[in-house]
Amino acid sequence: MTSLGLIDRIDARAKERPAAPAMIETAGRSMTRAALAERVRALRSGLLRAGLEPGDRVLFAVRPSIDAITLIVAIVEAGGVVVPVSVGSGDAVFESQMRLVKPRWVVAESLLLAAAGSAFIRRIVRWRGGTLPSLDSVRDATFLRVGRQYPWGPRAISIDTPVANGRPDTFLDLRVSNDLPALIVFTSGTTADPKAVVHTRGSLGATLDVVATQLAIGDEDVLYSRDLHLILPALFAGARVVIPRFSKFSPRRTLRDLERFGVTHTFMVTGDCQAVVDHLAAEHRTVPVALRQLLVGAAPVRTGFLARLETLLGPDTEVSCVYGMTEMLPVASISLTEKLAYEGEGDIVGRPVPGVRARIAETGELMLSGPHLFAGYVGRAPVTEHATGDLARLDGDRIVLLGRAKDMIIRREHNIYPELHEPVIERIQGVRRCAMVGVYDESLADERVILAVEAEPTAAGDELMARLPAALREGPSRIDAAAQPDLIMLLDLPVSGRSRKVDKEAVRSVARQRLRCASR
Repeated sequence: MTSLGLIDRIDARAKERPAAPAMIETAGRSMTRAALAERVRALRSGLLRAGLEPGDRVLFAVRPSIDAITLIVAIVEAGGVVVPVSVGSGDAVFESQMRLVKPRWVVAESLLLAAAGSAFIRRIVRWRGGTLPSLDSVRDATFLRVGRQYPWGPRAISIDTPVANGRPDTFLDLRVSNDLPALIVFTSGTTADPKAVVHTRGSLGATLDVVATQLAIGDEDVLYSRDLHLILPALFAGARVVIPRFSKFSPRRTLRDLERFGVTHTFMVTGDCQAVVDHLAAEHRTVPVALRQLLVGAAPVRTGFLARLETLLGPDTEVSCVYGMTEMLPVASISLTEKLAYEGEGDIVGRPVPGVRARIAETGELMLSGPHLFAGYVGRAPVTEHATGDLARLDGDRIVLLGRAKDMIIRREHNIYPELHEPVIERIQGVRRCAMVGVYDESLADERVILAVEAEPTAAGDELMARLPAALREGPSRIDAAAQPDLIMLLDLPVSGRSRKVDKEAVRSVARQRLRCASR
C-alpha cells in the first residue's frame, strides 16, 4: 500500500468544498479543507526529505490543536510512529519510557522544549509543585518545534521548514506495510516496567472506521473534541471540528463553547460530564439545543448520574455510553435509555461494536479480539486477544462488568466485587458517586471493607451519613451482607488521569489513615 489513506480522505473532502472550514480552535485560529489538505501533504513530503524513515519513533508533545492534528497525520502517512508523552511524569518515569521506545525524533512546542531544556526552569517548576523532565535521555534525536526558537533549550527545526521543503503537489511513493506500528501510547507510569500499547497502521485504520460507525456525523455537523480518534473520522465525514484550547476542564467554558459554535456532537469523560450536569442543575439550565449526540465514557458511567443527565436533555439529544480502553477503542456502547432500564447486577456497557469478539474466560475475565485490537506492548510478545482485567458476564449479547480483578476484596471466605455494589449505592438519594475498597488489617488478618461516599452538591452530608447504614441493609439499595462496609467515609473522591477516574489507591490511603486514628 502507498499510505494509510488519511490524506486521500482529507483530499476528497477538500475537492468537494475547498473553502469550507475544516478545523477551528476556540482561541480563534481556523483552517479550511483545502489548506488542511495542502499542509499535511507538504509536511509529509518535508518530513521524508528531512530524513524521517518508516518505523521511526517520534516523541510527540504538542497540545491538541490544528498543528497537532496536521503533524500526526503527516507523521503517520510518512511511515513514522507517533509516541504521545506526558511531560508531567518526572525524570525517572520519562527516562524509563525513553529507554523503552528510543525515539529518533522529538516534536514539541517550543516553550516546552525551552523549559525542559533549562535546569533553572525545571527547579522553579518543582518548587511550585510540578514536574518537568530533563531532555538528556533524547539528546540524540532530531528536534522539531512548534513555535519560535527560544535562546535556551535544545536547537530545534521549525515545523515550517519541512513544509517549505516539501512539495504539496507531489506524493512520494512510499510502500509501508499495514503491520508497521503507527501509534504507541503509554498506559502506566512506573519506572521499573513502563507499559506501552502499540497500534499498527492496520489497527489504527480499523479504529477510525469503527468510530465512524458510532459517530453519527456528516457534512455541516460540528464536533467539539481534543481526541484524535474522533477528530479524524469527523474530518473524513466532512464535519467541522472545534478544538478547545485549554488545559484544565471548565464546565462553564465548555458549555459556552458548545453554544457559541453550535456544536452537534461531542465526547466527555464521565467526570467532566458529571461536572457539566452539576453546573447546569445549579444554574437551572439544560443541555444546548443544537447538541444531537453526546458520547460519555473513559470511566464507569453510573445510572444515578445518567438519571440526572436525562432531566437536562432536549428532545433531540441522544446520549451513548462508550466502553473501551487504550488497547481497543471502542469495545461496546449502550444508549442512556437502555442503560437506565437495566435492573440486573453489575454495570451494563452494551453490545460489542462491529468487529469486536468478546468471550468470558474460566476466571470470569473479559477477553477481546477484533481488527482494531492493539498489536501488543513494546518489548513484549504480540497479542491476538486481550485480557482486559475486567470481570464480566454476558447478558444475551450485552456485556455486563462485575468489577476489576485487582479491585476484588477478600473478606473471610467471601470474594467481594466493588463494581457489583457501587452502582446500587449510587442510586441512594444524595449520593453523587462512591468507591468501595479493601484495606488489610493485621490485627484481624483480614481485609476491612471501606465505603467512601461523595455527596451531591445539594445534599446535607451529616443527614446522608446518618441514613446510609440502614439504606445499605434494607430497601432497593440493599447490598449483600458480606459486602457491608466496616467504615463509611464522607469524602470528595480523588480522581486521576485525563479520564478522571476515581483514584482508588488514594481512597485506600485516606481509609488507612482514618482507621489508624480510630484505633488510637
